[in-house]
Amino acid sequence: MSERSAKRHTDQSIEKAVDLLDGWAGKLTWDRYLAVLETEIGHRFTKAAMLRHPRIADAWRQAKDRSRGVDGGHGPVALRQAQARITELTDRVDRLTKENERLLEQFVRWSHNAAIRGLSPEDLDQPLPKTGRM
Repeated sequence: MSERSAKRHTDQSIEKAVDLLDGWAGKLTWDRYLAVLETEIGHRFTKAAMLRHPRIADAWRQAKDRSRGVDGGHGPVALRQAQARITELTDRVDRLTKENERLLEQFVRWSHNAAIRGLSPEDLDQPLPKTGRM
C-alpha cells in the first residue's frame, strides 16, 4: 500500500475510536483527538474518514456536547469527577442503546430477506468455514 492510499478502519480501530471519545475529558478538537487516536492505533485518519462511520460520528457529537457543557464548578473535586463519570457513562449507554436499536433493525431486515430467499434459521446458523490462519 502506498503512503498516499487511504487506510481503512477495522472493527478494532472503530471500537478504539469510540472508546476514546466515550472517555474524553476536557476540550475536544479534531487535531487533539486525531493525534491521540494515532498514538493509540498507530495510524492517522482524517476527520472525513472518521465521520463516515455512524458509530464514530455519534460518539463525536456526544463527546463534543459533553465538552461544551463541562461546568467549571466550584464544588469538591471528587464530586465534579463523579458527575463527569456519571455523564460519561450515561452518554455511553445512550449511544450503545441507539447502536443496538440500529443493529436489531438490521437483523430483522436480514432475517426477512433470508426467509424470502428460502434460507432457514438452520442455514443461517451454520458455522463459518475454517481458514488456514491461526
